[in-house]
Amino acid sequence: MNRDLPEDSAPRSDCPRSPDLEMPRATAAGQVTVREDAPIRSLTRAMVKGVGVMVTTGVIARLFSLLSAPILTRLVGPSPYGILALIGTVSSLAASVALVGIDLAYARYFFAGRGDQPSAVESFCWRFALGLGLLFAVAAGIGWWRLIPSASAHRDLALMASLTTLVAVTSVMATTRQRIRGAYARIAMATLAGTGVGILVSLLLARFWRPDSWAMLSGTLAGSILSLGILGLPRVKFLLQKSNLDSGQRRGLLGLGMASMATTPMFWVISSADRWFLGLWVGAGGVGVYAFAASLGLSGMMINSAITTAWFPEVSREFEHSGECAPLNIARLWARLAGLHLVTWLAVTAAGGDVVRWLADSRFHGGANLIPWIAGGVFFSGIADLANTGLFLKKDLKPTALWWAAGATFNVAANALVIRSFGSMGAVIVNCLTFAIIAGGMVWSAQSRLYLPLPWGRLGVAALAALVAGSFLAPPWSESAWRSLLLKFPVGALTGGLLGWVLAPDWMRRIFLIQRSPSSV
Repeated sequence: MNRDLPEDSAPRSDCPRSPDLEMPRATAAGQVTVREDAPIRSLTRAMVKGVGVMVTTGVIARLFSLLSAPILTRLVGPSPYGILALIGTVSSLAASVALVGIDLAYARYFFAGRGDQPSAVESFCWRFALGLGLLFAVAAGIGWWRLIPSASAHRDLALMASLTTLVAVTSVMATTRQRIRGAYARIAMATLAGTGVGILVSLLLARFWRPDSWAMLSGTLAGSILSLGILGLPRVKFLLQKSNLDSGQRRGLLGLGMASMATTPMFWVISSADRWFLGLWVGAGGVGVYAFAASLGLSGMMINSAITTAWFPEVSREFEHSGECAPLNIARLWARLAGLHLVTWLAVTAAGGDVVRWLADSRFHGGANLIPWIAGGVFFSGIADLANTGLFLKKDLKPTALWWAAGATFNVAANALVIRSFGSMGAVIVNCLTFAIIAGGMVWSAQSRLYLPLPWGRLGVAALAALVAGSFLAPPWSESAWRSLLLKFPVGALTGGLLGWVLAPDWMRRIFLIQRSPSSV
């Protein structure tokens, strides 16, 4: 490990901060200049822009779904939703296996080469993904046809299973292509247009054609194709030409991708085992309460997804272009993103129980106590994603696969032991501990391969402050859910501001228009 780096987050004199982290300097002539040795592209500015755009997009897309739900559910009923979910499961699983993590390898190796190598990497990844995607799309259709009873009216949706799989693979690659280019506004536009048009087409087809799963699947497919059109695809001529990568380079790409893909089935096991055991020992009613609480407690996954979308292409660019200063710049922003995860946990913990009492029937109110632990699992999942940074940059994701396998093993064993006696509360505690084990193990493994000078003291203080505040904010403060939320809001906002001062004091000084001192961290 590179232990000669300082233990705090303050940059060394020979490691300039990103342009947005260094105030412009005025010359005697009054001209504003930026240091010539600063990185050309600001890691922090790119991340703030990317995360902000993606979070906003996710919120708006969710609003689209909520606003259309009363009309669409009335038109089609519950069965088409079940079919849509089932085909979505088939296509997403087939697409994940078809990609074998090549999208992550694409994002990492694109910046590692010089000259024509990035283009060669892009060509290989696209040709590989589309070729294997077409194969698995056909397999998904055949699998649907064979598994669905011949007497079922849904057997003829095999074509839809194939098309949605192929579109899913292509969408992941097209999105990665734009992530590499930093085109987050374009990704947002594609997401919003695809979601909006998909919902609109589904509503029109259900109203004027046939109110069944065909209408919903056709709308979803139409929206996805529109998204692809906005994202853009490489030219056919580019896809047809060989990449000219040698066998060693291809093995490196595929090895990194396959190691990252190992987390997909492990995540599925961790996300599903609790429900299996609850269904076995608690019953369907308990699973329903648990699932509803989880739908709110998992709200922070939107932040996790937004950070992941922007983080890995940007840190890859920073690592390749900033040399010895890259670990310092990356560590500085790593800590601040961890702070964002803390604030997210605090917000969901404080509001989640009140939202359950506000939205749900009284039979679901028992799920309010589960939300802080569910949100805790989301927090540690986000830290695990950040911890993957060092392994990703060193192109060694084997420890990632091993820690996720260890987490999944612990999760299944612990759920089998505790759910029978402790029910849903035991399940959420096990879930939180599972992700904590994965996150801790991955931080340890990543730091041993690429040491990042993380400010552990500040992170510990911030985590303790969030935990204390969360313990007071989680219970209801009033019999009225709305009044409870209003009473908690100023306390939660002040705590969030405190976390900001601990982990990003210079950002907070800018927010409050306080002069930034040269020695600020």
